[in-house]
Amino acid sequence: MIRCVCLVIEQDDQLLLVQARHREKYYFPGGKIDPGELHIQALQREIQEELQMALAETDIEYMTTIIGDAYPQPNTQTELNLFRLIADVDWEKLNPAQEITDMQWIDVTARDQIAPAVLKWIDYSRGSNNVAAAPSGIALIPYNEDLYEAVEGITLKAEDNQFTKTPIENIRLAQMDSERHPTLVFNAQQQCVGFFTLHEGDGVRPYSSNVAESIFFRSFSIDVRYRGMGYAKCIIEELERYVRSYFPHVKSIYLTVNNDNEIARKLYAACNYEHVGDSLLEGRPVYNMMKKIV
Repeated sequence: MIRCVCLVIEQDDQLLLVQARHREKYYFPGGKIDPGELHIQALQREIQEELQMALAETDIEYMTTIIGDAYPQPNTQTELNLFRLIADVDWEKLNPAQEITDMQWIDVTARDQIAPAVLKWIDYSRGSNNVAAAPSGIALIPYNEDLYEAVEGITLKAEDNQFTKTPIENIRLAQMDSERHPTLVFNAQQQCVGFFTLHEGDGVRPYSSNVAESIFFRSFSIDVRYRGMGYAKCIIEELERYVRSYFPHVKSIYLTVNNDNEIARKLYAACNYEHVGDSLLEGRPVYNMMKKIV
């Protein structure tokens, strides 16, 4: 999955689309989200690079997230996190950068000229019953002190505390243990929707015989206001890429699931985590699960 941010510019059933070198089809201005970037940061960077245009955060509004076929990459999907401007801009005065070979207003009916994922958005925006929006795209961000307020704002159910430490407790533990790496999850609207900790060394030692190349995923929480929206699966699917970016030495991700939590076990299994053993975690029987990073 290629995760991208895009700017939707539409007037009278025409879209302002761009074309790059060695590509035949036109697509939304924008591009890939770099590791550690919030969506708006990525959009500001991409639009500056492509259109030489500075975007103010207050002028950008999130629209939706669509999953479609990537272009020109074969057999690959892309997650388009779509934004629009709420400020007036004279689009005719734009001066695209050299990497953009053409920029045109293209009618939405000219489907042969338009990249597949853009067509997916056109169908979605026109109310096609065959296209659904994806959960608001996510960004996994390593914790720093500037994000403490966001951590404080995470709301959990009282019973959640029976099974996992709270995000604040995890932050305090990490302040005393450099092997713990708290991580926040933001959606495209820059709302903090979740939290987890990646634990190296002693954290993963009970589960792996190769501690130096393993990491333990723990204290995974989704804010109660954002449950049931598909975020948990999105985070698990994105976790491998995040670990590969920030912990390039790690070859395996380990986690545990309470043995009476069949929903969670099936979620991890669907994301290619294998049941590799059983153990106790803080006195509770759990399944040990593992995924190799490829």
